[in-house]
Amino acid sequence: MALGAGPFADFEAFERAPLCASPPPADPSHCVTRLSMTVIKRSTYTTEDPDPPDPPQLPPQPPPMGPFRVVPPTVARLRVVAASRTTHYKVTVRTADGRYHDFEVEHDFYKVAKAGTTGTADVWHGHVVRLRIGARIDDEWPDWKLALPVFVVLAGVVLSVVVVIRLVKRRVRERRRKRRVSGVQGSPWGAW
Repeated sequence: MALGAGPFADFEAFERAPLCASPPPADPSHCVTRLSMTVIKRSTYTTEDPDPPDPPQLPPQPPPMGPFRVVPPTVARLRVVAASRTTHYKVTVRTADGRYHDFEVEHDFYKVAKAGTTGTADVWHGHVVRLRIGARIDDEWPDWKLALPVFVVLAGVVLSVVVVIRLVKRRVRERRRKRRVSGVQGSPWGAW
C-alpha cells in the first residue's frame, strides 16, 4: 500500500508547492519552476478500437417499399464505425530552456494551441507536468502513476485470496488424510 501512496503524495505535493523564485534555487525539488513555452506544431491521429461497440438494436423493419428503406440500417452501420475510432491530439512545445516536448492533450487545449501560441509550462522534479495557454490548462501527469495505487491494491487482494484458498485446500486434505488413517486403523476388518 505504501508503494501506491507515493504517486498520490507526489501529486499532492506538486499541487501545494510554491513557485520557485526568479533565479531558480540550486535544488528546485520543493518548488514548481514555471517556464515560458511556445507551441511549435500540433497534429492529430486516430486509432481504431480493437473491440468496437455492439451495433444498435434496430426494431424490425417492414418489407422494403422502395429505395428509401435501405437508408436506416446503412446510417446505423456508419455510426458504429465512427464510434470505434478515437482521435488523439498532440502538440510539440519548446520551453524557455530550449528543450522540445511532445504531449498528448485534451481537445479543448488543442483548439487554442496553434503554432506560435505562447504559454507556460510547470516543471516538477525535472518533468513538465502542466501546460497553460491563457485560461486553458492541460495536466501532463503520467496516468499510470496515478493508477498505480489501484493496481497495488488489486494485486494485494488477489494475492490474499490465493493464499487463503491454498490454506483452506491444505486443511481439507489434512482432515481427509486423518480420517482415512484413523478409519483404517480402527477397522475390525483390517486393511483392505
